[in-house]
Amino acid sequence: MSLLDSLIAQITSINKLQQKFLESSINKLTSDDIASLEAYLKYCINNDLTLVYLAKCYDLIVKDTLREQIYFKKSGSYRYSSYRDVAGLVYHNDEYMKMYMHGLALTAFLWPNHAMMMSYFRNTIPRDKSGNYVEIGPGHGFYFMEAMRLSAYEKYYGIDLSPTSVLMTNALLKSKSFGDFSNFKIEEGDFFKWNTQQKFDAVVMGEVLEHVESPELFLRKIAEITGAESYIFVTTCINSPAIDHIYLFKDYDQINDIIDVSGLYIKDKLLIPYNNLTLEDSTRQKLPINVAVVLGNKNE
Repeated sequence: MSLLDSLIAQITSINKLQQKFLESSINKLTSDDIASLEAYLKYCINNDLTLVYLAKCYDLIVKDTLREQIYFKKSGSYRYSSYRDVAGLVYHNDEYMKMYMHGLALTAFLWPNHAMMMSYFRNTIPRDKSGNYVEIGPGHGFYFMEAMRLSAYEKYYGIDLSPTSVLMTNALLKSKSFGDFSNFKIEEGDFFKWNTQQKFDAVVMGEVLEHVESPELFLRKIAEITGAESYIFVTTCINSPAIDHIYLFKDYDQINDIIDVSGLYIKDKLLIPYNNLTLEDSTRQKLPINVAVVLGNKNE
């Protein structure tokens, strides 16, 4: 039995409702995806984590998300609306944050919408551009690691306000389980307060806008540190409650408008409606929609 098969068995022993969903999800994975997921599971085991623990991490994400969806359906709003509300619950709660990040890493493979966004990132990141790359909120480190594997930038920077995420991303990159990486620096800090004078040739910000009180300010800062030729990749979500989502985007037009006033523009996009519904039906029913965009800088 493969590590993946064993993981699925552990998850479904905890939550039988996930069985059909996971079987369907795995059938959609490519052989490369499965190999990457197996490598991640092996990496975790080599670092003294068990498949039982990883199953609990995944189940934490599932049940937390379900609880917040029920709250959102009843109230029409997210449970929390400020960073102060969630910082202690999530980002500076080491035990919870570790489980949260491992669970999210698994959803990058086991949730088709998350797998589609990762695939979109792989397909759009330039392979031959030089310069400096920065990722805002690398979290579990998978996007950062994929960027280092696929692109040719000279230096890779990451900034994350969670000390747990900084440690996890550093550990992943230094493990040599996925490649021999050396030209990177991950630091703890608030991107909005980050004092940098340099321009970046690539900026990646995955699943951050819904976690901040003023997403427009984050996008304006991205506009300030990028140029006309910079690769800018951003993901976010619409009507998608989670324990640490504090900014509610109600439709795609709202995201487009915030991007526009920030000095950026949309060059390409991927919109993933809820469970094969149309974008219009998902918006009308206030169901989750994932959004990934490649942006340009209109001020350069």
